[in-house]
Amino acid sequence: MRFFLLLALLISVGIIIFTTQNQTDITLTFFGNVLTYPLPVMLGFPFFVGAIAGMGLIIPIWLKKGKTVKQQKKRIHELETEIVSLAEQTKKVETEVAQIEQESTENKTS
Repeated sequence: MRFFLLLALLISVGIIIFTTQNQTDITLTFFGNVLTYPLPVMLGFPFFVGAIAGMGLIIPIWLKKGKTVKQQKKRIHELETEIVSLAEQTKKVETEVAQIEQESTENKTS
């Protein structure tokens, strides 16, 4: 985790240095529109558009996985509750079987 934070910090410092040293205006013609902006803006805009598009594709997947995990945790809780209930029933049946065996043993000896 610290490695990624350090890497992000280094990249950020590199971007800041790049933007302060490259203030040259770039002219771009796009569908007849002429755009003139500094070089860092022209390079950063596609990056941010791509990042937003990527998040738009990933967020629904995260939400779906989160929903699945929530459903699975709920099912696990239900199954654990069922296990406890069945264990109690098993103990009760074992107790009844032991009583019946004891009564049948007493009846045979009598």
